[in-house]
Amino acid sequence: MNKNGIIIIGIGNNLLSDDGVGPYLAEQIGQKLDFPHSSVTHLSLDLLDLVLGQRLIYIIDSFRNSEIPIGEVVQFTLDDLEYRQNPTYSHGITIPIIFNIGKKLYKSMPENTCFFGINVADNQTISESFSDNLTHKLAEIRNYLLKKIQDDAGGKT
Repeated sequence: MNKNGIIIIGIGNNLLSDDGVGPYLAEQIGQKLDFPHSSVTHLSLDLLDLVLGQRLIYIIDSFRNSEIPIGEVVQFTLDDLEYRQNPTYSHGITIPIIFNIGKKLYKSMPENTCFFGINVADNQTISESFSDNLTHKLAEIRNYLLKKIQDDAGGKT
């Protein structure tokens, strides 16, 4: 366990354009705040290896919603996520299912988990670069998340 019991995890594939925004931001913010950070490319029970023994977890992931602006950050909790299986998720497993299994198997599951979704333009095209729409917003998104996490974690370290 790290000294603060805090970890930042980015979910996404760096080879699928904007889908890699989660790992990118987790690394940027983790380095800046000196918090451990990691990334996962697909959801599986392996996620439990990263979260066991932590007190506070921040997860950053991309999503697509044509009704809100590209680069908009949406904060939510584990309770806000769907628990049902959905074939569009990697291996048909969701974060709530993973955490529910973890709570049944381990006593050292995290006390608090905070999710940040970043609305992106393209998370399907094979590309190691972010879309222009997202690239123009990255500094703003990073600064917003830095402040949010620093303010939140500051009271929990």
